Amino acid sequence: MKYLMLHTLDESAHPDITEIATPPHLEAELDAWIKEMLARGIVLDGARLRPVADATSVRVVDGEAVVTDGPFAETKEQIAGYDVIDCPDLDSAVAVAAAHPTTQIGSIEVRAFDDGMPDPEVPEHPADGKLRYLMLVCADMRRSVAERGGAEAVADAEPEDDGEDDIDRWIADAGARRLYGWPLGSPDRAVTVRRVDGRTVTTDGPFAETKEQVAGYDLLECDDLDDALEVASGHPVAGGGVIELRPLWR
Repeated sequence: MKYLMLHTLDESAHPDITEIATPPHLEAELDAWIKEMLARGIVLDGARLRPVADATSVRVVDGEAVVTDGPFAETKEQIAGYDVIDCPDLDSAVAVAAAHPTTQIGSIEVRAFDDGMPDPEVPEHPADGKLRYLMLVCADMRRSVAERGGAEAVADAEPEDDGEDDIDRWIADAGARRLYGWPLGSPDRAVTVRRVDGRTVTTDGPFAETKEQVAGYDLLECDDLDDALEVASGHPVAGGGVIELRPLWR
């Protein structure tokens, strides 16, 4: 089963983190975590994101793309990185997250992907002249769950027409600019992990109680931000939700 780990932190509490890839006091612990999880075949992909000041959000209103600087939600903690992991179950995924040093300075939301996600195959480095962006597809998922009778009802329901033809067309239009992506399960099934006074503390639900939640994501490789915005504004969810673009650190 594949899970997304969303690393979140309050940048204002760690101002140095916007200037360096890894805080020095966590570097050795992070290197050890990466080596262990790669050796165990748990981590399939992941990256640090540029600071939230580099985030750009886009919505489509009346057929026009509306672009704003900043993340999809104004919250104290913001997404700072991600990992795609492969674990037998949610408890195992939470244990993997609990061992990550991000929990010392922020939190990690653990959320299952929808079934059927293939292993991501991502070249180590972008092609010459290209930049990589994490594209967060954000929508009011809680309203959808409530309208359909809760998370269990959604899980047990027969598949509906969720605009899959539109998604397929978007993927075709994105072409080589989209490296991979997949939808996420309900935020009601998320678990957020952090460390408090040396203890691992888990809470049910996403890292922030916001109207719009991350419903899925795609990894893009584009010429520049304008090129990435063109891809993002064509996504079907942009018409009713919001798409956040964030450049990868590397």
